Amino acid sequence: MKAPLLRPTFTVPLRFGREEATEEIRRRLLDRKDLAGRWRGKGRWVSLYVPDEERKIWSPHLSARLDECEDGKCEIFARFAPHPEVWTFFVFLYFLVAFIVLFGATFGYAQWASGEDAWALWAIWLGIPILALIHISSFLGAQWGQAQMHELKDVMEEVVAGLEAPAQVADESVDPGPSFPKRAAEDG
Repeated sequence: MKAPLLRPTFTVPLRFGREEATEEIRRRLLDRKDLAGRWRGKGRWVSLYVPDEERKIWSPHLSARLDECEDGKCEIFARFAPHPEVWTFFVFLYFLVAFIVLFGATFGYAQWASGEDAWALWAIWLGIPILALIHISSFLGAQWGQAQMHELKDVMEEVVAGLEAPAQVADESVDPGPSFPKRAAEDG
């Protein structure tokens, strides 16, 4: 089994300009009564959420923006991420522990260099496993939220159905970059 990507992204080229596509996507979202309260949008940005009754701490949201392309058309750039408050908490916790490790290493080195007992070096031995646990928990959250990511991607595909640009022949010399993870049934 492949490890889930942290914050997977995908793009959808559209056959319209940004302003026209923005209006059409917003109209389609407003017309979908099943999505009431599950999306927020402003300007060229829109965020889709899982229903409140299904939301867990690891539940993702899909943030999408419309970018203007060189040919006058636009594309949707979409990224899955934890909810902003969860993401902010994890980043804060990660930097807090990293700061404690760095401070402990610096203070411990000063203690060691001055011939004192270097007790502050314990911050390294305690902090590094905590940093690893934080990182592992983000992978677990991505794994647990994959079904909800697929649900949100399906909703986005339904909303933009018929707006996509015609498929172009792929240039095999260009690396497309990371793609959205496949469903479990497709992996087998």
